[in-house]
Amino acid sequence: MTCTGVYWVGPVYDMGGYGNVSRNYLRALEAADIPVYIAPSMATRHNTEIGEETVNWLERLSTGNIGDRPVCVQHGVPAHFHMHRPSVRVTGTIGVTLFETDRVPVDWPRLCNQLDEVWVPSKFNYDTFSRSGVDASKLRVVPYPIDVTRFYPGRPYNRVVFSPPLRNFSFLYVFGFDFRKGVDLLIYSFCREFERTEDVSLVLKVYVHSGYKPEDVMAVIRTYVPADRLFSQIFVIVEPFGEQELIDLYLSCDAYVSVDRAGWGMPAMEMMALGKPAIGLNWGGYTEFMNEDNSVLIEPEKELVPVDAKLQSERPEYYYSHMWADIRPDRVGGAMRELYEDRAKREKISRKAAFDVHFEYSPSVVGSRIKQLLGMR
Repeated sequence: MTCTGVYWVGPVYDMGGYGNVSRNYLRALEAADIPVYIAPSMATRHNTEIGEETVNWLERLSTGNIGDRPVCVQHGVPAHFHMHRPSVRVTGTIGVTLFETDRVPVDWPRLCNQLDEVWVPSKFNYDTFSRSGVDASKLRVVPYPIDVTRFYPGRPYNRVVFSPPLRNFSFLYVFGFDFRKGVDLLIYSFCREFERTEDVSLVLKVYVHSGYKPEDVMAVIRTYVPADRLFSQIFVIVEPFGEQELIDLYLSCDAYVSVDRAGWGMPAMEMMALGKPAIGLNWGGYTEFMNEDNSVLIEPEKELVPVDAKLQSERPEYYYSHMWADIRPDRVGGAMRELYEDRAKREKISRKAAFDVHFEYSPSVVGSRIKQLLGMR
């Protein structure tokens, strides 16, 4: 595919994971000097959480001068790829997407095969998409970039103040409110591993999607947390945070932990780029950028298990008959215990994590990969 620019369709103003990824891909296009016209997804609006500086950058970056052979890139879920028709003639259409189970939703192969290419962030998704029926000749692995000018070790920050204060060591989990994110498993694993008298905290930063109310989200999470630990050892944040506030939170905590069967795992990657130790699952998208040298991996059971029945019943179009990794609470707790007690290991993997992320996933590195795929010099 040879093109002169990119017509980008994506949720660029959203504070959630898809919006973050869209903006990071745009930074990669900028780093590679690829002209781009930005067409926000139909469902998105300007979101003040991303900050005025970021909004202004997006507006400066977008240009109508994308040449006579632009390619359209649709970022999101395949069901939405047909919802926005480019206002200019394009030479081809690329879909950018991912999924977190052992296969993709039943209609995705048909939708993906209608495109010229499909970009997925990991070898894991290359395998799951191709096994599900997506034409392997259309698949390209294009990892998610990260803005290393904002996420780097030693950067200044304002410590987030908790009342009562966090204990001497704190774990952080950042996630969008959704049953599939496994926050109930993480809370159970933490409480099983650590006594309430131990000098360790767990911080949960919840992104509350539209359609939910913060008080309702808080009510659900309260059912998972023992009353004597809530806001004494386990802290929950449901208030909106801007980008800088989120970085301040990352740097105010000592380590990251996730039990998400992630399609990628951007918060873990961001913590690693900041020089913080991270725990993730040795399955799914995490395996693209996490390994035993730069992180602590939770080893899942050898056999996959059906996706939770609640997800299958509530979202059958996405999860019916799907499988994913089986995670034992003792292994989650063991990984947290290892980081909590082994300072030397924390320091070692943190240094390697920051090095790996900065040198393999910067906008310039990923931008070069994109420029090559687009046939641009």
